[in-house]
Amino acid sequence: MSHSFESVAAKYLAAKKLSSGTCKEYRGTVTKWTSWGKGVDVDQIGINHLRDFLDWVHEKAAADGGSNAGRTANKSRENLRAILSWAWEQDFLEKLPRLPKPKPQRDVAGRHYLTKADLDALFFATYELERPRGWKQPLTVGHYWRAALVAFFNYGVDTGTVFKTASFHEPILWRHVCWRPEPPNGQGKDSRYGWLYYRRVKTKKQFYRPMNRVVKVHLKSLRPEIVEPDQPVFHCGTSRPNAQFQRLCTLAGVKPKQDVETGEEKKWVLKDLRKTCATYYDEHMPESSIEILGHSVGGVTYRHYAHRDPLAFKAIMSLPQPTAFTSLMHGFDGECPCCRRRFRQA
Repeated sequence: MSHSFESVAAKYLAAKKLSSGTCKEYRGTVTKWTSWGKGVDVDQIGINHLRDFLDWVHEKAAADGGSNAGRTANKSRENLRAILSWAWEQDFLEKLPRLPKPKPQRDVAGRHYLTKADLDALFFATYELERPRGWKQPLTVGHYWRAALVAFFNYGVDTGTVFKTASFHEPILWRHVCWRPEPPNGQGKDSRYGWLYYRRVKTKKQFYRPMNRVVKVHLKSLRPEIVEPDQPVFHCGTSRPNAQFQRLCTLAGVKPKQDVETGEEKKWVLKDLRKTCATYYDEHMPESSIEILGHSVGGVTYRHYAHRDPLAFKAIMSLPQPTAFTSLMHGFDGECPCCRRRFRQA
């Protein structure tokens, strides 16, 4: 039985738990396929059809005044690859068609990650964060932000996983922190510093990650005398953590990021810490960020047979940390580790 590309794409989106923005991108590609008007049933699609379609997308984007037509065509190519790969796995087609090579595109994103010097400055600037109105926690808000920066850097977690800002977010709770060396899910080798469980906001994928020494020390510094398992680990004192993060950037003297194409300056947001995490993991151990951040990858062998946990374990336990993150580990709480100067506590 033949199936149209549009119907298969609709089944793909129904089967996958994708964010609204990602679904919108896929629907845009389907709309382009329909507008192209030369499509065939999904089991008849070949490389010639795909090449002609992507050429059409590229030409249309250029004609419409797009500044990066190659990137537009390559985005459609990625969406086609994901849909066709899923269709092949579901037996909608017998043979996966070969995709044409990506179009040349201009990469003008600029720097979207924070340097270790920036992270050090952010860490020490947390001592200057003002006490939020109605703050009732036993520790200062800076304590929680320092531990949060460590979690963002080491695991690339979503903002909602650390600071619950919406009702559907599942933050890290104290019952998600395991101090024992045995892995909670019974898989992998022991971690001498314990384990951390969390779930991605976007895909709901579960992660059991080993804690390295720096992560353990910072989480332990937040642990209350009486631990309530269902209480969140992190508190930021506001429902707008990005606004507080931008205030932290101002205190730290971190300059805004800049679009190298337009020269426009943009404020840093917490999502940039996820990109920072990916940057340093891939620099430290190539391809480790794919597993640690939970990115989806193509290929049945890669996704179902390649065992990635040992790579993630090794990368997390050996990732070089910013100097400031290790200050608490060496007993320098509230003072500069190099000159012993006490920080002013807001």
